[in-house]
Amino acid sequence: MKLDVIVRLNELFDMYGELLTDYQKEVLSEYLEYDLSFAEIAENRKVSRQSSFIVLNKSIKKLEEYEEKIGAVKAKREYQKVIKAVLEHLKNGEVEQSIDILSREV
Repeated sequence: MKLDVIVRLNELFDMYGELLTDYQKEVLSEYLEYDLSFAEIAENRKVSRQSSFIVLNKSIKKLEEYEEKIGAVKAKREYQKVIKAVLEHLKNGEVEQSIDILSREV
């Protein structure tokens, strides 16, 4: 899996993981945090590889659905961009530009 996909899944898991079942959280955690394969997850849980694959994909789909409806990860990224721009202007002594950026966001 590509790094940008893994980063996105981790963001989604951090934001919405508590909305998953305990089992889904555990399987997704093993996949994302411990980098286990479907086969390793299946072996640890004494289920088929296909079962671990299905649980993992349903969990990811659920996280994507939450983001589509709520948009918290997208909002967080947008706020991070604003904060970065404001800090950059402040670092350069450009207080007025910082105020302008912040006033547009309110």
